[in-house]
Amino acid sequence: MITVYRARLIHTLDNQLPTATAVAVRDGRILGVGTTVEELQPWLDTDSHEVDERYADQVLVPGFIDPHLHPMLPALLMQFPFIAPERWQLPTGDFPGVTDPDGYWAALTAAFARHDSDDPFITWGYSAWFHGPMARAALDERLSADHPVVVWDRSFHAVFVNSAGLKWLGISGPADLPDLPGVAEQVDLEKGHFFEGGLAAFFPKVQQVYGTAERVSAGFQRFAEMVRAAGVTTVADMALGILAAPELELALQQQNFEDPAVGFRVVAVPNETSFLQEGVDPEAALGRVESMVGQTQGRNVEVSRHFKLFADGAFFSQGFRLCSPGYLDGHEGEWVAPPAMTTNFAHTFWDAGYQLHVHVNGDDGARFCLDLAAECFERRPRLDHRFTLEHWGFATEEQNRRAAALGCQVSMQPNYTHVLGDVYRGSLGADRVARLSGAGTAVSHGLPLALHSDCPMAPIDPIGLMRTAVTRRTLAGNVVGAGECLTPEQALRAVTIDAAWILRMEGELGSVRAGKRADFTVLDQDPLQHLDTVSVVGSVFAGTPVA
Repeated sequence: MITVYRARLIHTLDNQLPTATAVAVRDGRILGVGTTVEELQPWLDTDSHEVDERYADQVLVPGFIDPHLHPMLPALLMQFPFIAPERWQLPTGDFPGVTDPDGYWAALTAAFARHDSDDPFITWGYSAWFHGPMARAALDERLSADHPVVVWDRSFHAVFVNSAGLKWLGISGPADLPDLPGVAEQVDLEKGHFFEGGLAAFFPKVQQVYGTAERVSAGFQRFAEMVRAAGVTTVADMALGILAAPELELALQQQNFEDPAVGFRVVAVPNETSFLQEGVDPEAALGRVESMVGQTQGRNVEVSRHFKLFADGAFFSQGFRLCSPGYLDGHEGEWVAPPAMTTNFAHTFWDAGYQLHVHVNGDDGARFCLDLAAECFERRPRLDHRFTLEHWGFATEEQNRRAAALGCQVSMQPNYTHVLGDVYRGSLGADRVARLSGAGTAVSHGLPLALHSDCPMAPIDPIGLMRTAVTRRTLAGNVVGAGECLTPEQALRAVTIDAAWILRMEGELGSVRAGKRADFTVLDQDPLQHLDTVSVVGSVFAGTPVA
């Protein structure tokens, strides 16, 4: 049975036939694309068929792809109240943005007063740049010294706990911290501050209480709502194993997302930090990843030959590392993992033929990543390696040029410009903030570019990412780095065909072309003409409209 979907306009993202109005689908694949239904008649003569008019007044584009997010994190965090600088509209509620210290403490106090459980009170979204300093003593004094309290940083890379929170974690002194590289150096017990690698002392307890199969499954259902509402048909979990063993997280995702009726597919990418926290060496990690690849090939939740590494620290906590002249206040930033260990993992997985993705934010982190890419290539040259620079926050003009020369590609999160573009001028200077998430420079040097949410760093919302990349407007409405703006067409490519390229799936996804999977996002207007007002109204996954 052939189904022909007719639309007012189809942006195919295929330069050989840029626009159409009809697409023929059978068995989840595209048979043909036409500027009219009549052009598809040769296919229609071969089988029974129907012309589906439900999208006749709407616009189809290739199914949106979010090539970097973290399903486990929103599944976990949506159990807690959000108090962040920007508004969050979630299946669990509408959480207004709070941008000043007094407002933050008022919202925090009110949320704590509503907490009626013996479990710790946890909230997510704190940002020192908006909400002021945070420490254990302040939480003890202003909220409670007796009930465990956890204030989770907006970056996800750090938490603050009160005295009762330390007791809940079973930590009374340095001797109680895990004996893992870098942990002790990234914990400040006096402040109740756990950051970057120090979170290895925090995650196990949180996973034990809030990461049960029942809680995670409920969270995954909320996550699925967010994905479908955004018209996304493919997501990449760019850190499988971020909270628990990768095999366990994979099993949970398979339980919840394996049925194609969920309306999207998941590409799951294991990451180095999960193995570092287990004390597993790179060769043993490779063996475990190879096993997951073999078990999931061709399934709706698939582990393919990608591997995630981490360079420098987070955006929101200013853990990223900067080259000279550095930060105005003199701090240096952090490495997520010891660079020598990251290098060992990179060599092992590169030599095994994996595509590497590296979390990198500052320009010193970019220096490390580019040196690493060159080193990998020199030790074992590979064509079409697609070494991927994830986030690529403050890369310089020269670093973009070198990245292109090395055959790298970029997956970028533009929402940092929207939330942080104003407040970071005081700690970095207007010149460096102007190149924050510099998509325009990356494209100008020929780097393949995708846009991602990194959810929960931004909502799952490709249209919103496109708007931010095109306008570069901050929370206050200012434009930061106008020269880095993308065109609407570049932005649309970055959430469709170029996002597919980042994931090495361009032969299957990303454009409306015969032979590819029949994934479409349905819009009420043309996004190239009305990006400021366009909305998602639905999606089609593997040829079937998503309920």
